Amino acid sequence: MLVRSYTESGYRPIPPIRLSDEEYAKALQCFVPVCADIVPINSANKFIYLAKRKTKPMLGWWWIGGRMMPHETKEEAAIRSFKRETDVSLTTDRLKLVAILDYRCRDRAQMPDNIGAHMLGITFTVEPTPEELVHASQNLERKEYDRTNGLTAFDRAGLVSKWVSDPVLELYDHLFPPPKQLCC
Repeated sequence: MLVRSYTESGYRPIPPIRLSDEEYAKALQCFVPVCADIVPINSANKFIYLAKRKTKPMLGWWWIGGRMMPHETKEEAAIRSFKRETDVSLTTDRLKLVAILDYRCRDRAQMPDNIGAHMLGITFTVEPTPEELVHASQNLERKEYDRTNGLTAFDRAGLVSKWVSDPVLELYDHLFPPPKQLCC
């Protein structure tokens, strides 16, 4: 898979603007937003770390991320969102692109909230230090995440026991494939 960001010579950055709730709701019906997400992992123990989201879409156990702004690369967007939602600063050399996921959710936070949301997710992993995990857990963004459990380590059995959404379980299996069964 070829994954590159290209910037034409003379590129003039697009200044971000803030839309009203009504304008943003209409934009969601015209364009598919791109989200840049980071899944903290521990490869040695085959753990992924999730936080419990309390805002639509993506309620329940989920990774950290958010919408990409027009002036950002996918890595810059992921790092900005991770910093905003956890107060942990990361560098691009620590990120590993692992998936591009297409989400169509049944509802959304913006009115009208009884129609779906469609997003494209560019998903990275990072191996955080123990200190970063503690700091992130203590500083999860209050509006989006329940801080009770902070970032919680999950193996596959733990994910299944919490009835996580299909994308979470599928990404886990992509990151940590089960051993092949020998036949006969």
